[in-house]
Amino acid sequence: MIGDPDVIVLDEPTVGIDPVLRELFWAEFQRLKSLGRSIIVTTHVMDEAEKCDRLILIRTGSIIENGTPDELKQKTPIGTLEAAYIASAKRSAVTGGNV
Repeated sequence: MIGDPDVIVLDEPTVGIDPVLRELFWAEFQRLKSLGRSIIVTTHVMDEAEKCDRLILIRTGSIIENGTPDELKQKTPIGTLEAAYIASAKRSAVTGGNV
């Protein structure tokens, strides 16, 4: 984060990190957000994705869904991000389309 950037891109920043340090990382991301920074995080861990303000779900290089965590969870009877991802991936495979 050299140079105090306005936008920070993090590719799976907590992979392999213990739960205590992972919590500290997310607290720091929230602190940076409160300072007006935009943070883009890639992750396949749904409980981490739920901490984000907005999600873009991608499968095989294509966007299959986007919205807030709550919006996406409401699209499935189970009400989880994992279920939303799976349902969107299956729907995309059938339709062959993107969002």
